Amino acid sequence: MTPPRAEQRNPYQGSPARPAVDVGLTAIDGSRIKVRLLADTGNPFAIIIGETTMERLRRRAASDVDTNFGILKGFWLRLNMPELGLEQELLAYASDAVAEAAETSDRAFEGLAGLPFLRLLEFGGDADSFWLRATTH
Repeated sequence: MTPPRAEQRNPYQGSPARPAVDVGLTAIDGSRIKVRLLADTGNPFAIIIGETTMERLRRRAASDVDTNFGILKGFWLRLNMPELGLEQELLAYASDAVAEAAETSDRAFEGLAGLPFLRLLEFGGDADSFWLRATTH
């Protein structure tokens, strides 16, 4: 019998209720931190967090992007989610405006997890929770 795949399951939270994911990241000092992000499949950027959090995570700079939220500051961070098979660098962005918008639904949200991040895993939801699973390939 095949063992079950690793999974992260989080109840919806906030008002209105939104899907949440906990993303493990490696800080520049080597420590592991976890951020709670609002899962947003309509977001074309992998991760958007606040600028203060970015300063703890930025491996190197990347090009900025101009959006309807203003400038998103580009940078590379290190995903640290071995329980789901994710340990890699990822292009991310920082914007206090986006982080504050996510926080209006729930103060625990530190930003957004967009489709490029979600597609690194299997994801979905049911009436009670949103889940991420390690891929089978």
